[in-house]
Amino acid sequence: MKVFSSPMVLPYFAVSLSSKLILNDVTYRIMTEKVLELARVQSGFLGTEYAAGEMDLLITYWQTKESAEAWLNHDMLRRILSIGENFWYEEYSLKLFEVKSDMSFKNSNQALHASRFPRIVTKRGVLTILNESQAPLLYDYVNQEKAFLSPWEPQRSEAYYSLETCQLRVREMRRDFLEDKGVVFCFLSPTEDRMLAYSNYSNIIRGVFQACNLGYSLRESEQGKGIMNEVLSAGLEYIHKELHIDRIQASYMPRNAKSAAVLKKLGFDKEGIARDYLKINGCWEDHILTALVLR
Repeated sequence: MKVFSSPMVLPYFAVSLSSKLILNDVTYRIMTEKVLELARVQSGFLGTEYAAGEMDLLITYWQTKESAEAWLNHDMLRRILSIGENFWYEEYSLKLFEVKSDMSFKNSNQALHASRFPRIVTKRGVLTILNESQAPLLYDYVNQEKAFLSPWEPQRSEAYYSLETCQLRVREMRRDFLEDKGVVFCFLSPTEDRMLAYSNYSNIIRGVFQACNLGYSLRESEQGKGIMNEVLSAGLEYIHKELHIDRIQASYMPRNAKSAAVLKKLGFDKEGIARDYLKINGCWEDHILTALVLR
């Protein structure tokens, strides 16, 4: 999402929807995207800004007061708000206001901005946090590997495999990184036009723990080439040296010999067995608990 600014076209108008949520699920996030798509095709639309957190803020900008009022009173927008009152919203406020002054700044050093998000070049590819334009790479990955990965993952709804959901996931990956909640490293081909593997360092806990959980997957066509070891070695080095996480926890089902071999080669030690630990492909499964301790 970009910062909207139009200092050369003043005044212009804005409609803001600020809300506190009871439930922030995939359906809500898809609904928000649908609202933005609807706004973009309305007469007089200029741009939008969206921020999600403890309070969500969705602002649309309009050329004239009339176009802003038309959006404020749009039947579909009001219908969505009415549905949201029963499912998502704890409270919300819908406002129309006039923008009389607009001062903007944009850093011309794009390399400096990009450096906030890690990009690690390895022997056989690029380990990076996807940007929004790369969401189709994630879409191709989850759909092309659906049958291969389903025995090792939770059951997914069809919405999970949509491009919209992949776009939402990419935004969440970037937000989680900036908020120090997790790091999702996607491994791309050297030309960065195909996603080969996925690794997720989630649930970062600071303080006395300094730990996170690790999950990962790899394309069926790339199995047996040592790529997963390459991906995780580079990712673990970054997590430890740059983010100062020194306990990385990972689990695998006892029958998953490939995953066990990858973790063992990386130095993960077995710490126990968790009975009925995770619901995988519709069934509660035991998991071997392991950890890499770098203290």
